[in-house]
Amino acid sequence: MTVERPCGCEGHTLDHLLQPTVMALLAAGPQHGYALIEQLSESPILNGTKPDNTGVYRLLKMLEEQGMVRHEVVDSGAGPSKRVYELTEAGWKCLSQWAATLDVYQQAIAKLVAIMRNAANTDST
Repeated sequence: MTVERPCGCEGHTLDHLLQPTVMALLAAGPQHGYALIEQLSESPILNGTKPDNTGVYRLLKMLEEQGMVRHEVVDSGAGPSKRVYELTEAGWKCLSQWAATLDVYQQAIAKLVAIMRNAANTDST
């Protein structure tokens, strides 16, 4: 029995860039988890798809354990207290490294796309 999976050729694997996306959102300033989830839904990486809430909180916990993110519990006044997350100094350094890494990937992908387009044009003639 074959399990249908979305094809990576349609961009369905971009959610693997969730970590740098969350970190980039936190670079704009401290935020609570729900706000991050809402912004992730609007990010080009998820293309309008709502992320798995549990997965986002797991990622935040992992980033915190790695020293990239810290949280502070803030009294919201009307409802339960909320954890507000922000990047640490190590998180800022990691985000900078992500940007450098993705710059290299972007250049490599541009070359790959050019090769693919050239091959497609060669095959269609």
